[in-house]
Amino acid sequence: MIEVSNICKSFGKRVILNGVSLTASPGEQVALVGRNGCGKSTLMQIMAGLLKADSGTVTYFGKSLRPGSLLSHTVGYLPQENPLIEELSVADNISLWSGKKARKDDPAVKMFFLEDMLKEPVYKLSGGMKRRVAICCACVHMPPVMLMDEPTAALDLYYRAEVRKWMKDYRAMNGIIITVTHDSDEMSDSSRCLLIEDGIIKLYEEDKNNAF
Repeated sequence: MIEVSNICKSFGKRVILNGVSLTASPGEQVALVGRNGCGKSTLMQIMAGLLKADSGTVTYFGKSLRPGSLLSHTVGYLPQENPLIEELSVADNISLWSGKKARKDDPAVKMFFLEDMLKEPVYKLSGGMKRRVAICCACVHMPPVMLMDEPTAALDLYYRAEVRKWMKDYRAMNGIIITVTHDSDEMSDSSRCLLIEDGIIKLYEEDKNNAF
């Protein structure tokens, strides 16, 4: 179970998060929605242990997360920006995240249809292909928690549907997904949609058409 309790974060005088709390249990997908700049990605970075909150706690399965102590076997993190090393091949990027040589028969490689591009340098790939590689890297250990910041951004309709199917299958295996999204299909797939507004979390109401 994930427990986020009273997270506060400011940059200078600007308050981004002001006492944000949420929980998520195995099998759940929680979508974070809201306007650009409202703090969604900041919260994800804090939950991933990459950014220190001013106050508050993040707990995974009863253990508190310390900044800088993200364990890839517990939490997989897909950032909004491209996390790949452009000069390296697809296989080398996956190997860096997995700790072992990437192969065509690896489940994660096959899951995201990367078998035929393992030798390609990342800089030669399209935006959608890079996104598939990044998702593969994030979930290569099949951790029990996935933090996914706009997971299907840059994907075409076919691969967007494939990633959504993978997310459903992952949840069916009791995985927990926290996702930042503007995609209505991903929101529909989610157990709950939470709106970040004015630094706090509110239950998303569909008639808030200007939430984005």
